[in-house]
Amino acid sequence: MSLRSTQALALAAVAALSLAACSADSGTTASSTPEAGSSDAPAETTGAFPVTLDTVMGEVVVESEPQRVVTLGSHEHEYLYSLGVAPVAVPVSWQGYDNGTGPWADEARLAVGAEPELFEPGSTTYDAEVIASFEPDLIVATYPNHTMTQEEFDLLSGIAPVVTRPATDADGNETAEWNVSLEDELMLLAQATGTTEKAEEVIAEIDALFAEVRDAHPEWEGLTSQVGGMYEGQAFVYAANDTRNQFLANVGLDVASIDGTGEAWMQLSAEQLDILGDLDSVVWQVATTPDARGELEALPLYPSLKLAENGGAIWLSDPILEGAFFANSPSSIRYAIDAFVPMLEAALDGDPATEVVEFSSEG
Repeated sequence: MSLRSTQALALAAVAALSLAACSADSGTTASSTPEAGSSDAPAETTGAFPVTLDTVMGEVVVESEPQRVVTLGSHEHEYLYSLGVAPVAVPVSWQGYDNGTGPWADEARLAVGAEPELFEPGSTTYDAEVIASFEPDLIVATYPNHTMTQEEFDLLSGIAPVVTRPATDADGNETAEWNVSLEDELMLLAQATGTTEKAEEVIAEIDALFAEVRDAHPEWEGLTSQVGGMYEGQAFVYAANDTRNQFLANVGLDVASIDGTGEAWMQLSAEQLDILGDLDSVVWQVATTPDARGELEALPLYPSLKLAENGGAIWLSDPILEGAFFANSPSSIRYAIDAFVPMLEAALDGDPATEVVEFSSEG
């Protein structure tokens, strides 16, 4: 990943720190100091602060309850909405949605009264001047649009505490950008914002929704599935612990049968497609690549796959559902469950004559 030149970084640092210097000193970080009576006036600090967070970039201290949160990734704001927190600025939506939020999360956004400013986060580096202009007292990058470097982290930390993804998951394993569970990410953000009780409620609700699906479909136990697609003329599947495959695992499917790389995804040549041969189902993401379905089905080995013989292919062709499936936030999971369960029921009944009706957000 390329970074700005040293000179440009220095200029950004000066600008960022100059803006931060205009705000009040809050322990080791700077935060805005609105006038008395302002709607942005900080709430009384709770006993949850100061708090030390264990992140992939090291320990991060949040001295007091954040009042002005800026997010840098594609779904962190949706997590914050579920916690009752309204960020002041979020990146523009990669799907072009208003307010940076997909339809699945708009109700949650409105519930907390969030009308965040939007900004372009940058594809290879963060614009510290733009971020500092929002006068944040917390910067959230638990699912950033690109890998944050130590230089970027140090630069942004001069503006406000920067919360990146958890260093380890609940089992003590190191995390990667693409495999952090909803529970681990939500709890980290809850610690940073003093909302752990709310996070526990949200997690319990999501767990109950998944349990309801599993209880209704005991016949799915032991059936195998994976999420994949087509990229640059080759099929691929995501790693078993990718958040999309975590969703399938949470509804009761086995997604671990194909996971040999340790990378975020495994690309398959036409000759390697038989690796998918015994899978009962594959969710093929084709919403942003509509020609991919024909390309996949035209591969010589595709007709020999079990999923082709048994009707186990699910074509994710709706762009809103694709966005929700990618977001893996509390609101998007609720949306995805309602959309996927009917397709899974049809795809996993073992009868190739059963039509798997593709979900459409247009009804």
